[in-house]
Amino acid sequence: MRSAMVGLIAETNVHVGIGQAIGALDLPVARERITDYPFVPGSGVKGAWRVWAEERAGLSRECCDDLFGPKSQSSADGGDEKGAGTVLMSDARLLLLPVRCLSSSYKWVTCPLILDRLRRDAARGGRREVTFELPVVEEGGYLGAGGDKEVVGLEEREFTREAKVQPGVLEALVSVIPGAIRKDRLEARLVVLSDHDFVWFARYALPVMARNALDENKIVKEGAFWYEESLPPDTVMYLLLGQRRPGKVAALAGVIAEDKAYLQMGGNETIGQGWFKMAVVGAREADQ
Repeated sequence: MRSAMVGLIAETNVHVGIGQAIGALDLPVARERITDYPFVPGSGVKGAWRVWAEERAGLSRECCDDLFGPKSQSSADGGDEKGAGTVLMSDARLLLLPVRCLSSSYKWVTCPLILDRLRRDAARGGRREVTFELPVVEEGGYLGAGGDKEVVGLEEREFTREAKVQPGVLEALVSVIPGAIRKDRLEARLVVLSDHDFVWFARYALPVMARNALDENKIVKEGAFWYEESLPPDTVMYLLLGQRRPGKVAALAGVIAEDKAYLQMGGNETIGQGWFKMAVVGAREADQ
């Protein structure tokens, strides 16, 4: 096993921020500069995995130093072969975004660009079985389950069904989180929008919570009221694992059991947020 894909499904709200305000949002989530898609930077992924490996998986300090690099390693020396760690981790990329629906609790929404990324990333990670025809959808339309000309309401917008989603797309999406999403459940909730329509939801449809801090009299402290954006529960993401030396991906993947498959990323850990369930899928065998 020299590379693998890791699927992530959010069990709670997740806030991985950028540390500065944008417009009316005091604490927006991190977004890709070009697409505006929410994501988790690889540095944050690596840090969260180190905490998981030490505290939840029970790996020794020496093993964690080998996999992730010594904690004392300065950022200036991050490229040093001896200190960079032997496991390589990508950004966590968005795959399925839960969006409020007027006819059901929510829909899992994605778009052709995200599906094309999944296909390319799967090939880079050695998952040659992830092949499907990229869907084509017009602006204002959607691909998904339902009858002819069925209209679905997402937030305050409406979209008209054009066709069903191809079976190959469903199978690829289900395979990212094996056991966590049933194919029939995904098929009933999946909505594929055009790239143009999807980015509107990525920008404007994420939950925003008002947060505050109270003084000893239970009154909001001056200047301690803020708005925080987050990814909703059931958001699906994925990342790629690689290695500098043989056996390192297998060593990390081998300790992910059912009771150790929960990873915390981002802020608000003390109020129960930031939790993902993860699964390693599509491992690529080392060359003989």
